[in-house]
Amino acid sequence: MEYRVIGIMSGSSLDGLDLCLVRFFKDSHWQFEIEFSNTLTLPPEIKTQLNLSPTLPVLELHSLDMEYGGWIGNELLTMFKDFPNADLIAIHGHTVFHEPKLELSIQIGNGQKIAQITGIPVIDNFRTKDILLGGQGAPLVPFGESKLFPEFGLFLNLGGIANVSIHQQTVNAWDVAPCNQVFNYFSKKLGREYDAGGQLARSGSLNRDWLSYLEALDFFSKEPPKSLSNQWTQKVLEHHPSDPRDSLHTYCVFLAEQISRDLKQAQGKLMITGGGAYNDFFIETLKSISDKEIEIYLPKTKIIDFKEALVFAFLGLMRLLGEVNILCSVTGARRDSVSGILHQP
Repeated sequence: MEYRVIGIMSGSSLDGLDLCLVRFFKDSHWQFEIEFSNTLTLPPEIKTQLNLSPTLPVLELHSLDMEYGGWIGNELLTMFKDFPNADLIAIHGHTVFHEPKLELSIQIGNGQKIAQITGIPVIDNFRTKDILLGGQGAPLVPFGESKLFPEFGLFLNLGGIANVSIHQQTVNAWDVAPCNQVFNYFSKKLGREYDAGGQLARSGSLNRDWLSYLEALDFFSKEPPKSLSNQWTQKVLEHHPSDPRDSLHTYCVFLAEQISRDLKQAQGKLMITGGGAYNDFFIETLKSISDKEIEIYLPKTKIIDFKEALVFAFLGLMRLLGEVNILCSVTGARRDSVSGILHQP
């Protein structure tokens, strides 16, 4: 049996909407083929509103949810006209709030509207059920990693927020620290959307005062399971150096040290994905301080760019089949769960 699923990832760094059409099939284990992939540039007006979404009045937020879902649906309708046989769309919408202690995680990009426009069933809202079971509702990707990349034991995703997962006797994962949200913030101060190759960071210097401030933030001493909201990034940005190059350099060092500490007891092959994988200065810094028991591996470009969209396609498929797709060993919930809300056209 095989299934074709469109996976969509709307990341916190707002550097584009990642989507892919994936063919899943199963022999001894689940396998996949990415048949089509693309990153869509967000319309400027929608991108501006998504940036402002945590501050919008309730009515405007709901209107944005519909507008964003409508834009996604129409883009899919145009893009996949040659792939009418998709069984399902699975979307991780744009996160507005993620507050597990308040039993709250809100992603927008309305799934029902996407289903109505495309005529294809949509699954969204993957986090709420796990949160109601006492979990963090994050990270969610490790389940898909364990099923789709069984040859790897360690994973690092360098998206808006960096997270790691360790696959040994059990699967454990957690958010490490803000990543591209911070890098892009300082790059924009220098007139760049992002720090291509980490060249801006390479040209800066280490600011030990800010490094000490970052190391003292309470989140970094907490034990997993733990996850971060987008709003928490503001704490990281306090007391930063006046020169954005020094900020970029220092944060590269800090993030590399934090990841190295989080993986201190791990060993094996580490797959790195997400936009931060293209930051050469950061990768060099991470390699220079990482434990020699860890082999750092950068996969082909399509996996670096679209692994999260691929995994959400798989999470959606598992929800459609009524199979577990969220692991309590990762999130801290009371039990594994089958999560996500299904919207029929």
